[in-house]
Amino acid sequence: MDKQHIFKNYETFILFLLIHVGSSDYSLKGSEIEVILSKMEDYFSDIEEMDVLRSKFVTLKDEYEELSDSDINHIIYHNYLNYKNDRINADRIMNDLQEVIMADGFIHDLETKTIEAIKKLLNT
Repeated sequence: MDKQHIFKNYETFILFLLIHVGSSDYSLKGSEIEVILSKMEDYFSDIEEMDVLRSKFVTLKDEYEELSDSDINHIIYHNYLNYKNDRINADRIMNDLQEVIMADGFIHDLETKTIEAIKKLLNT
């Protein structure tokens, strides 16, 4: 995945954001993964098997971990531009992202900065 990558669908872009926020403190915890997987059930309602959802999560998480911070920011920006006119529901996205960072019971400064940057991009 390069910095110009556009996800094939909106739901995968949201999954990328969920992984990004959960990883922003350099540690994706089990409780955060559980919240992400539960959100995936809503976003990917056409996928009924949890193993398929987990596989999709692991694949994207592994790709995410190979990216530089700069590439991640470019991907988020370009995908936002790609999807902003059709499907962006900023309030839902922000609520879902906040659930991920609160899942472990501690909000790290880096998570707050990441949420604020996404909030600014989404104009919420």
